[in-house]
Amino acid sequence: MNLATKNVATVLVGSVLVLALSFAFVTPAKADMLSDLQAQVQALLAQIAALGGSSSTSGAGCYAFTMTHQQGDSGGEVMNVQKFLNSHGAQVSVSGAGSPGNESAYYGALTKAAVAKWQAANGVSPAAGYWGPVTRAKVASVCASAPTTPTTPTTPTTPTETLNGSAGSITVTQTSADVEDQVFANDTEKVLGFKVEASGADVRVTNVRVKFTAAVDSAASDRLADYASEISIWANGEKIASMSPSSFVRDSAGVYSASIPVAQVVRMGSNNKVTFYVGMTAVTSIDSDNDGSTNDWSVNLVQTRYIDPTNATLFDTTTGITNSGVYVDRLSAASSVQLRMGEGSGNPKTGNVKVSETGTTEVTLAEFTLKAEGSAMEFNTLKASTTATGIDAMTDMIQEFYLMRGSTRLDEVAGSTGTSQAVTFSLDTTEEIAKDATQTYRIVAKLAAITADTSVGTTFDQGDTLTASTSVDVWNIDAKSTADGKSVTNRAGSVSTYTQTFYSEGIQVQKVGESFTAAQNDTPANSSGEYKVTVRVTNFGSNDVYIPLSDVATTSASTGTVGISYGITDGTTATTSSTVSATLARLSGGIEKTNSVLIAGGQSADFMLTVSFNPDTAYTGNRQYRVQVWAMGHAATDSATATSWVATTPVEDFRTAFYTINN
Repeated sequence: MNLATKNVATVLVGSVLVLALSFAFVTPAKADMLSDLQAQVQALLAQIAALGGSSSTSGAGCYAFTMTHQQGDSGGEVMNVQKFLNSHGAQVSVSGAGSPGNESAYYGALTKAAVAKWQAANGVSPAAGYWGPVTRAKVASVCASAPTTPTTPTTPTTPTETLNGSAGSITVTQTSADVEDQVFANDTEKVLGFKVEASGADVRVTNVRVKFTAAVDSAASDRLADYASEISIWANGEKIASMSPSSFVRDSAGVYSASIPVAQVVRMGSNNKVTFYVGMTAVTSIDSDNDGSTNDWSVNLVQTRYIDPTNATLFDTTTGITNSGVYVDRLSAASSVQLRMGEGSGNPKTGNVKVSETGTTEVTLAEFTLKAEGSAMEFNTLKASTTATGIDAMTDMIQEFYLMRGSTRLDEVAGSTGTSQAVTFSLDTTEEIAKDATQTYRIVAKLAAITADTSVGTTFDQGDTLTASTSVDVWNIDAKSTADGKSVTNRAGSVSTYTQTFYSEGIQVQKVGESFTAAQNDTPANSSGEYKVTVRVTNFGSNDVYIPLSDVATTSASTGTVGISYGITDGTTATTSSTVSATLARLSGGIEKTNSVLIAGGQSADFMLTVSFNPDTAYTGNRQYRVQVWAMGHAATDSATATSWVATTPVEDFRTAFYTINN
């Protein structure tokens, strides 16, 4: 800053400060004028800085940068950042705010883009538009190597745009477009909108005076700073100014006002209207006494100050531009914020599960996903319900339950007495899920060794079962939005497992294919369909098992004594009509015996069930039918009679598609 500039600055600021101090102890009626004077001081300081008032190092636009900035910041060294960019090949804007000579104190999207451009051109990675220590160090090295040969001084360009015309006036009208009543914690919303039209000449809006009035219940605070961290002014989609609520004047209980300095040109003509918004940024965490729609704020536009080309300072005090009922709420209560639970791809469906007779076995009881929609979330507690059969205490079967995320064990809980247990996982470290991210979890049971005998009764032996379930209900998971630390209101989803039956010796069944052929002659005697269903049977034990090559048609799952039981259904009614016939045959694997197929320990065999069906008089008309496999039986010797059976679950995995048979 040269001496002349310093003298002008001293006189200007000194004069305004004298006036300001003269009002330091006035009555509330003069607070409005004091606020205006404070705004003038801020505007003068900004203009002085633009005229060269910041200490610079060698090179055009070079300054001793010490502060970190990012999009959304205002003040600080932002104006000097823009000056540096404009003089180092990364111009912020071609015209208007941010352009050379019109640098502003707001770090908006244009500034971020210009920083990223300069970073990319100068080897700063990542080129993300963040003005941090790495970027400042690179700037310092660039400025240090800049030529120091004195250049001819130039007259600074005043950071304003030329106004055309002579005497001008404005018309201010309210707009409700894009205006919100609800502001969520740590978020910014436009809470009042108005349009300014200039007539007779271009004008520059220099100040926007707004007033916030509380309408809160007795338990709530009436301090604006307890609800908002920033009040901002926006024009044509860009934030052009902001002020802390602590800088507002408290006119009376629950009433706060301020004149916020801006510099927005409005060109004359009805096609050049500028849309302004008052923005409200809510505090990071809203107190429970203050949130909700019972604690409202009214936002009023009190005055719009502007100048015309004659440099006359003018005012518009259009009344009635207000938004009543603005309230701050927890982000966790937003309809767009939801904790959603879904079934994981590995959620167990197998009916029979192999466990050890000599050691422990870890078995996944449930796999589920949690999605944090609309906000990052966290939790410390998760509960699940478990139920066992065949034992008299969980401790007979369960040594521990684990909550897992991938290979990470988040917590463990010991088995308890009784055949049902509400398992509560209490995490030592808060579990976090990023906004809109999905995380997968598993509930695992560490099972004790199983007894080989099936007649022991209340101890853990062959055929005992276990199920588990959980949901996102508030009593199951203490999920909170990390934005405000409040419980998430909107939740959906639950997960339940199919019954898992434990054996050291047994089989598992899987449907692996199907086909259908129809003979459609349009007469009951001749119309029929042939279904072919392929299943794979795996012997997970060490002893041989035998699958009888016999079948039976049933209307539901049953123990039976055959190799396979099945049914025909139209979706609502199952049939065992005499017009149904079937055969069970080995396709591959195993060894065919006289009455059955032998499957050795650890081996598999594929079987085809062929079902022929001719609808009887109960099924007249064109109808659709499917085959449902209910169960598979097995024996310890070559026999046509099964001594044990396995229900094929889940049932939807063991049925064919619907096929049409004309009759």
